[in-house]
Amino acid sequence: MDQMKVDVTSKVHGKLENGHLNLYIDRAKIGRIIETNAGLQYEMAEGFDFRNDKVFQYENPAPNQVKSYVEGCDQGWC
Repeated sequence: MDQMKVDVTSKVHGKLENGHLNLYIDRAKIGRIIETNAGLQYEMAEGFDFRNDKVFQYENPAPNQVKSYVEGCDQGWC
């Protein structure tokens, strides 16, 4: 299934820890920025991307919906 790219930049905050900048949404760590001799290096968690000074999250546009909370209702016990 194709994933939808959502701009979540306004929800991201950074925290300087151990010499690099950790990126968070709420309390969930989504990546970090490290300064190297070659410049800044961006390491993002799965499902996140950093492009053109923005942070994007990839989401399923229509997640699988639960059809029934129980199975076997055709047997008459529900």
